[in-house]
Amino acid sequence: MSVYNLKDLIRINQEIGEQGLVRNESSITFALGMLKKKKSWLYELSYLVRSIVVDHVFEDGNKRTAYVLGTLYFQDNEKKYDDQKLVENILLIAKKSIVDINKVGRLLLKC
Repeated sequence: MSVYNLKDLIRINQEIGEQGLVRNESSITFALGMLKKKKSWLYELSYLVRSIVVDHVFEDGNKRTAYVLGTLYFQDNEKKYDDQKLVENILLIAKKSIVDINKVGRLLLKC
């Protein structure tokens, strides 16, 4: 399992060209707290993507940050994924503001 912390997420946001400014700390703190429950990697990723994309954790670059995080989780867990499908599903989660963790997880699993 891959456990990331707030500093890691800020670094990822900065690496995509943004400033790493956290706008919704309570949401990301909750999502990071869920990682401590030792569930599956998909459960972890679902909470993080939902928090970043739907709750707009960062000032800018939320979808790109979620995409990079998604690629890291798939790679860390040695899972194959379709890069284009990952992009499409992150955009879908954002567009429809999907908050149901099970739905987020199913969309990510389809990548």
